[in-house]
Amino acid sequence: MAEPWRRLPALSLKQIQYFVTLASLRHFTDTANQLAISQPALSSAIRHIETVLGGKVVHRTAQALTLTELGVAILPHAERLLNIAHSAFDDIQRIVVEGGDGTVKIGLVPSVSSLIFPSIPELIAEQFPTLRVEFHDRTNDGLLTGLESGALDFGIGALDSSVPGTLEIYPLLEDEFVAITRKDDPLAESQHIPWRMLVARHIALFSKGNISRMVASMAETHRLPLKAYYHVDFLETLYGLVRSKLAVAILPRLYTTTLCDPELVVLTLQQPQMNRSIALMRATQSSSTPLVDECFKLVLARLRDDVTK
Repeated sequence: MAEPWRRLPALSLKQIQYFVTLASLRHFTDTANQLAISQPALSSAIRHIETVLGGKVVHRTAQALTLTELGVAILPHAERLLNIAHSAFDDIQRIVVEGGDGTVKIGLVPSVSSLIFPSIPELIAEQFPTLRVEFHDRTNDGLLTGLESGALDFGIGALDSSVPGTLEIYPLLEDEFVAITRKDDPLAESQHIPWRMLVARHIALFSKGNISRMVASMAETHRLPLKAYYHVDFLETLYGLVRSKLAVAILPRLYTTTLCDPELVVLTLQQPQMNRSIALMRATQSSSTPLVDECFKLVLARLRDDVTK
């Protein structure tokens, strides 16, 4: 924690809120109405921000309002500051009303739920009985955004080129890609198949997250003309396409932890073998409380212990 007496710029949280809202709505009148303030008060707040920062943050014409280069650069930091302030005030209010030690917000991509439940909630409840725990299901892109903005304290997701350098990365395991077919599919004669055997097949992938990007990048690198024929949002839809003989599904193995359909089989994909790295992540400049930091370290130690068993 920085020294509490360290001099702060002459900006209020309200003014930061005004700027973030204006950047979202891109309209002075709409922003003033949303914030229940007068338009002159909004304009004055934006001018004050520009005076303190020493540069314009918005460019306003009769037709449109846009952010300047400086405005674009500071917006993620302003959003993060606002999210942290909201979370802190919510915790303060909850502690006053209900007691306890505040809230820890943990993000996760759906496929890692088998790593989390039920052991992690039980562990946190045992070690920090007065700490409120929230679990937030996100796509991998949404998880990274939540960590950067301060909406999440830490989270478990997959590493790829989209992971920003502002996050601390704690690797946990390598999650290999597999194919899901019907057990009567000729592909199911072997437990391991090369990617090239899928070239003539219709493939089903998730439409959100980074899995489609990873498969497309691998196919381009190895010049494999794979046909991603179906893009779906939900795991059961993916399995349904396979059951209906419409597609072969491609996904990381962690997703198959709860697969209990005797008609479907999981095949390891090879040549090349493709993995995604699963990691625990948090913002490098985390503003978490000491208790949340202790919780993070506890979860990291348990996860690393579990994946090595």
